[in-house]
Amino acid sequence: MDTISTENLSKTMLNANTFAIITHKRPDGDAISSALAIFWYLIDSGKSKDNIDVIIPEFNNDFSFIPGIEYLKKFNTKKHYDLVIVVDCATLHLLKGCNILKNAKQSICFDHHEKTSINTNYSFIDILAPSCSVIIYKILPCTNRNFLNCVAIGLISDTMNLTLNVTNSAKNIIKELKNFGIDINFLLSKLNYKNNRTIQLVKIAKERGYFINTKNNSIFCSYLFQKDLLDSEKSLNELNHKAIIFELQQLINNSSLILLIENNKGEFKGSLRTHNQKINLSNICLKLVEKGKIIKGGGHSYSAGFTAKGNYNDIIKSVACEIITNIKES
Repeated sequence: MDTISTENLSKTMLNANTFAIITHKRPDGDAISSALAIFWYLIDSGKSKDNIDVIIPEFNNDFSFIPGIEYLKKFNTKKHYDLVIVVDCATLHLLKGCNILKNAKQSICFDHHEKTSINTNYSFIDILAPSCSVIIYKILPCTNRNFLNCVAIGLISDTMNLTLNVTNSAKNIIKELKNFGIDINFLLSKLNYKNNRTIQLVKIAKERGYFINTKNNSIFCSYLFQKDLLDSEKSLNELNHKAIIFELQQLINNSSLILLIENNKGEFKGSLRTHNQKINLSNICLKLVEKGKIIKGGGHSYSAGFTAKGNYNDIIKSVACEIITNIKES
């Protein structure tokens, strides 16, 4: 996987005629918006929408307002593509569309996770970027309004409505987007996930939750079981877990968060968040995988996810112990 200059990237994209844009399973706002930002860039460059497959089979309806959402496809329409573009995905097991990638003439990856291992011809990786959409904004020059709205939505979504990892770079980009006429306050209101269903699930998680207090940090731990979910939510594909996380973070203030949600395969999908700069959640996930405590996991220092099997109390205890050890060693 090699880097590529911005000039050569533009040539590569403009010389291609057929495109597939793919991202991770259970896509969040940044994944969907990053994929559609590239879609609008290609449209603005004169490419036909009939030759661009943005393949995202399932997504939460809370994201139905994102410009271009109607162009998402459940399946690839071609066997081979001139260019396959991967956005916001670090590892192959999370990628929805592995076979599409194998059949690409050329491939490019845009990502901001700390351990990106997907094998593409070229890559743009920036682990300091607050969202994948920001990387795309910096690299692909485009003033198309739909493109800019997608960039803003990705940034707002991945910073939990501008409350997490809002770097100076992110603040400057928000200002630039406002200068282009993007209504950031409107997008913030659209991404305010506090609907009735979110309120119900947050209430359950809050009532079950408990704090683990340490000298320099407190950790709020909670969980949701299959029995807590509606039939449409049980696969977790249509469950807006980030909405639940966002609301819980408002309640627990600056405490770190461990949230487990049981899927319909007998596994727990874990979400980790922290404001504590001494904690690196991505490294914690990697250590837990090495120790056999979780199946897989990774992400960012401040935000990570994992998959685990077993008793939920044992999983939480293992993760919490690793967080405490990480604080002591830092």
